[in-house]
Formats: sequence, structure tokens, C-alpha cells
Amino acid sequence: MRSFPFRLQARLLKIDVVAVEEGWELWVAEDEQRLACAGRITVDQAMAGWRVGEDRVLEFAEEVKSNVLTGKLAVSRRSVGIAADAAEASPSP
Repeated sequence: MRSFPFRLQARLLKIDVVAVEEGWELWVAEDEQRLACAGRITVDQAMAGWRVGEDRVLEFAEEVKSNVLTGKLAVSRRSVGIAADAAEASPSP
């Protein structure tokens, strides 16, 4: 699997390329948790780029990275786990 790491403030994020039917999805992830699906590249789009010497997956990954860094694509914090989420949701006594 292709992956493109980058930093957002103190966070180490990456864009993972995940094979799906007829193409690839690009996901913003932190550690192994997927945070946001940024979009999809079809096989036809990738092949059209390859024919003219372009890497459409890399180009899209750079666009996604730019969108995350500029705030156009918001990514949430990864969850620590169900117990931690439940503890945050419970009111304090």
C-alpha cells in the first residue's frame, strides 16, 4: 500500500492509498486509524496519467495534504478507545 506521511502541527498523519473496486481511495490516517476519506482515483484516471508520464495518485495525495494543512479538509482527532470516549461523554459529579 502506498502511503504519504506529513505533519500537522505536532501530529504525524499520512495519506493511505487503499485499493477499492475499479480504483483507489485516499484516506487521511493517524497511526493505523483512518480519519477522513479524501476521495477516489479511478483506474482509468490513473492510466490516463501514466500514459503521459504523470502519477495521478501522487498528485491527488499532494492536493489532499495541502487541503488538510490549509484547513479545507478537516480531520478529527483519533479516538483512543470506546472506554475513553464514554468517560469523556459522562458528566462529572
